[in-house]
Amino acid sequence: MGLCALILAACSDAAADPDMAVSIPETTPAMDRYAEFAVVVARHQAMSERVARISRRLRVANSPLCDVTRHDVGLLTHQLDDYPPSLRALALHFMALDEDGRFIRSVVPGSPADRARLRAGEEIVSGWPFQADQPLMVDNGDGAVPIRLQSDLACVAPAFVINSDRLNASTDGREIELSSALVEQVGDDAALALIIAHEMAHVLRGHHQYGLHWNAELQADADALTLMRNADYDIDGTVAAWEMGVDAHRDSQAMSATHPPLEIRLRNLEGALATLNNGPAGFRPLSDASRERDASGD
Repeated sequence: MGLCALILAACSDAAADPDMAVSIPETTPAMDRYAEFAVVVARHQAMSERVARISRRLRVANSPLCDVTRHDVGLLTHQLDDYPPSLRALALHFMALDEDGRFIRSVVPGSPADRARLRAGEEIVSGWPFQADQPLMVDNGDGAVPIRLQSDLACVAPAFVINSDRLNASTDGREIELSSALVEQVGDDAALALIIAHEMAHVLRGHHQYGLHWNAELQADADALTLMRNADYDIDGTVAAWEMGVDAHRDSQAMSATHPPLEIRLRNLEGALATLNNGPAGFRPLSDASRERDASGD
């Protein structure tokens, strides 16, 4: 993340200066663990920022479809208590945290927070969780100042990255979890948006209340294209890539008992794509008829 990047950049600049004498100490097991943790933190931070950016684009664009929304400013925050006790010393060292306080972990590009020039590492003194009628008190190192942000309305279906070697994405009806292995494997943003939008569709339709079945998965696939289209993603290219087997998550679900065979899913996606392309331009709602069918599980 920011602090790690600064540390690594500083080391790189020093080593590149031929006039600067650099003493490189022998490594110790403790130093090796710190270096390994720094790499893990930087990789996880990059994945989290990518998922937050894609997720926010989908959630803001589709807020008219969501029963539950919130004012979103494009901030991810964290505090020391968010980390297991065994990792807190490392978190203090690498993640610009203090013993107390909540800090900005990352800022989504183009968001209200980005336009207000808020940056990772700054402390949110008060005003969090964000409320539209209240300023954030933010300390950038020169003292706390009030920051008033013009928020965007967004669906309440945030997506997070969890450390796991499994290629998996899931939702409990409130938030979406993507494994680190999946995010690393799916290099194309539109392909990752399809996965996030699929899980978001499960949230919008309340599938967690009825259990998983083929109709729910097929409906979520079709809905995902609608959600992506509303967010100005290239759904034609996404379906073409899915058909060619570019989506690693697709293949990981091929033997799943809760997911239909790939051939059925592809025909379903192609049908949904044709319906969207042949329909009117502009924002598209989800089908009320399919909502009723999906709730019944038929």
